[in-house]
Amino acid sequence: MMSKTKELCICGIGPGHPDYILPVVHLEVKAVDLLVGARRQLEAFKSYGKPELLFTGKLEQLKQDLANRNEAKIVVLVSGDTGFHSLRRFLQQTITDRTIRCVPGISSFQYLYAKLGLGYENAFKTSLHGTTTDFITKLQTYESIFLLTDRQNSWKTIAGMLVDEGYGKATMHIGNRLSYPDEQIITTTAEEVLNEEFTFSLCAVIIERVTN
Repeated sequence: MMSKTKELCICGIGPGHPDYILPVVHLEVKAVDLLVGARRQLEAFKSYGKPELLFTGKLEQLKQDLANRNEAKIVVLVSGDTGFHSLRRFLQQTITDRTIRCVPGISSFQYLYAKLGLGYENAFKTSLHGTTTDFITKLQTYESIFLLTDRQNSWKTIAGMLVDEGYGKATMHIGNRLSYPDEQIITTTAEEVLNEEFTFSLCAVIIERVTN
């Protein structure tokens, strides 16, 4: 069996602001032959002058682009941590001619829980990006729920679902632009959220279980 001489390293770059990128990620980027990521992700490493491949969100295109590369070492940048709803699983399943390594980053759920002074030992964590999850029933089992939202499953849609299921008094923490200077974290109840008009698009939400 031939050894794989080419390498692909998946690096988590944290919640957004460059201050939250771990030093080990910078070491990986310095040694790379090709840097792959979304436009915002690549901007954080412009000073290294590395060859870049822009990821536009199209998975099949990314698969084809990587299949045609001969560079010895490629780094793929992902938001947050490599293990929480990132490109990791897709790359591990589709890239077979390279040794794949992962370098962790600070996840959005780690960041938001820390900012709120909360723990996530008994939390249910998931993403609503392009999918649906029966997260409301999880409130019967877990102390809190962490959700990554999208435009269809917005913070207001989530609040409406909670109210409809009798969880109107549940506390919601809504985080927008996490780690950036214009970061906003709003804490309120689900029923109160329905009367708000935040200009949040994609954001993170923590729902705390109602206790009597």
